[in-house]
Amino acid sequence: MIAEVERQYTHGSVIALTWHAVRPTDDEPVTFRDSVQGHLTDFEWHELLTPGTDLYKRWCTQVDVVAGYLAQLRDAHVPVLFRAYHEMNGNWFWWGGRPRPDGSAALYRQLWDRFVNVHHLDNLVWVWNVNTPGPSAGPIADYYPGAQYVDVLTIDVYGEFKPGYHADMLALAAGKPIALGEVGTAPTPAILAAQPRWAYFMVWSNIVDSGNTVDGLNAIYHSPQVLNRDDAAIAEPMAAIRQASAAETGGKTAGTLVTADATKEAKALLARLDAASGAGVLSGQSNAADSPAAATTAIVALTQKIPAIYGQELGITTEMGSDPSSARRAIVEEAKRQHAAGAIVALTWHPVRPTDDEPASDAKSVRGQLTDFEWSELLTPGANLNKRWCDQVDAIAATLKSLSDAGIAVLWQPYPEPNSKTFWWSGRKGIHGSAQLYRQLFDRLVNLDHVRNLVWVWDAAPPGFGPNSSGPLDDYFPGLLYVDALEMNVQGGGGRFRTDVFLARLGVGKPIGVVLTGTVPAPDFFAQQPDWAWFIANPQAATSQGPALLSLYQDARTLSLQSAAATH
Repeated sequence: MIAEVERQYTHGSVIALTWHAVRPTDDEPVTFRDSVQGHLTDFEWHELLTPGTDLYKRWCTQVDVVAGYLAQLRDAHVPVLFRAYHEMNGNWFWWGGRPRPDGSAALYRQLWDRFVNVHHLDNLVWVWNVNTPGPSAGPIADYYPGAQYVDVLTIDVYGEFKPGYHADMLALAAGKPIALGEVGTAPTPAILAAQPRWAYFMVWSNIVDSGNTVDGLNAIYHSPQVLNRDDAAIAEPMAAIRQASAAETGGKTAGTLVTADATKEAKALLARLDAASGAGVLSGQSNAADSPAAATTAIVALTQKIPAIYGQELGITTEMGSDPSSARRAIVEEAKRQHAAGAIVALTWHPVRPTDDEPASDAKSVRGQLTDFEWSELLTPGANLNKRWCDQVDAIAATLKSLSDAGIAVLWQPYPEPNSKTFWWSGRKGIHGSAQLYRQLFDRLVNLDHVRNLVWVWDAAPPGFGPNSSGPLDDYFPGLLYVDALEMNVQGGGGRFRTDVFLARLGVGKPIGVVLTGTVPAPDFFAQQPDWAWFIANPQAATSQGPALLSLYQDARTLSLQSAAATH
């Protein structure tokens, strides 16, 4: 999360962090209802506020962990709107609903003292927060910790934006900024005109969909009273902030690779993808493992252009009729030739099950399944199946490192379509599912095999709604710390929704690409979905969909390499 905060800040976001703290009587992880929405007895509360007690020490330990993450942001020169012990006048969190001098406000002051005077967190803008008063929430003034502990005063409004809330917050603030810390339904332009001192509002999470209409959101976000990240009115100061932050952190940008100490070639490859985003779409052609260059050669003959991306598969099955080691050596040699011509090397890996030996059949060993027991063994270090998987990964690492030794970076696409139900590694949701296997692969290749020439691409199938459809992307995404770019497999150019938008939102600024697994779309597909940085056509398309590919390569948006034949 801290890495994503830094990324968002370099993109110009103001950072606002909230902490739903676990009760200091409990150890993480806990359930939200039992702990965060739990209760402390009066005795426990007294112990919590008494330095030296066991509960106070537990609280310090809890607080110090969070302080460590906020210190990372301090060291990265990222300021934070920190909303501590929010909605404290409400009785639904363990820290709230205590109005006395030794109540909720005292705990807020205790946190302020530890963060400021012990951890020296000088990057925090302290946001005090209450909920609208009601049967379960007391008067706001009864919970105010004092002006010396507060930079911004905020209130959460789920319902009517009563003028009294605005007036009461202004009176208590005495000149400090006030804001709407959380809302369900966004305020209307008319409300902001009548209550002009709100400095910002934040719609809470997915309530933006369930609590608002499209027309209402458009009205408020396009209102002249509301400033968005890309508004010209704030472009100049935000650019200055980003520039200053980059200078203080050694020029760190949003395009930083997830692999520490990545090769210069990998950094250059990511920069090339970033440069293509919005400027055009890099052309790509995948090839069959048993014919390392046949499809690319067909494209050159058809279009007089070389695909900007040379795609190949490292998973070798019995259907290919090749020894895995020999086949991969041939792929490496062809990748070197393609790279010498200026092409990006993209490698996909559909491995056989680690229960099986290579080569094995596609239907049995790539599209087969593991039992739940086998899956658990696969993810358990030291288990026999985990050892077999390690041997499998280490063999692929040797192939990847041979390209690194030749100065070649790889657009690396392992375990494609984890959200589908197609392959042995796919269709497993949750923290011990398909995403964990991807993270486990990352850890072994990067930290144990020391492969540093990869741009890591997470590849997904389009989510659907039917019983056999692919699952939601979020359920299978390994996290931004493991992904440099994202990719989606698309059957054709049709569909009701823009698929690039789904992937771009998940990637938050990381480049995205599309694999054309079926019908090659018309060029206007990329005009209508301009966020794609590259496409890779399937091997069969080179011979079966020549006219469509020719039209695509002739389009001005398609970025390709000039072939030697076209220069004569």
